[in-house]
Amino acid sequence: MCKRLALIISAIGSIACLGVQAAEKSPVVFHASGQVVYTQVKAAGESFSPPLFQLKADIEFTDTKMDGIGLQGMVAMPMSDDEANGMTLEINQQSGIYVTLTNPDTQPEDLKVSILLGYASTEVETLLPSLGANAKNKDTFSDFSWGFSLQDRIMEGKPVYWTLDFLRYYKDDDLRVDGLGLGVTYAF
Repeated sequence: MCKRLALIISAIGSIACLGVQAAEKSPVVFHASGQVVYTQVKAAGESFSPPLFQLKADIEFTDTKMDGIGLQGMVAMPMSDDEANGMTLEINQQSGIYVTLTNPDTQPEDLKVSILLGYASTEVETLLPSLGANAKNKDTFSDFSWGFSLQDRIMEGKPVYWTLDFLRYYKDDDLRVDGLGLGVTYAF
């Protein structure tokens, strides 16, 4: 898990370095974001909603044959846990990497809609005190992840945007992990 987290953080750092260089030399745009994510975890008929704080960084091509295509890295940390029927659930860590697809004709003053396709990993820890010694359980769920993101400029002439994201981080027959995030994005 630590290796995966280090890899995602390294990717975000690399994207940031490329973004700073790209602002001067090539046809790409770099974005950095912070947002609060309302997470919904549904398992075994129960629903939990532990909130997360998420950091994102992405780089997007703007003036090539790859116009509108980007790469995004994301890492999230827990803000608190959630409890239902005596069981406590906490998301210890969440990370992901996505290809972003955006209409290349979108202007800075337009509502920007992006589709995200990628891979996410979520580490979930549960605590059920009634089980005694076996009360604590920790699992990592990783798989294909998808979603969409909306961005709208906050003030005209400033590269600051409201961001609203919906992502499905994981889904199988027994477990579903979704997130709805609201935050602020800065375009370099």
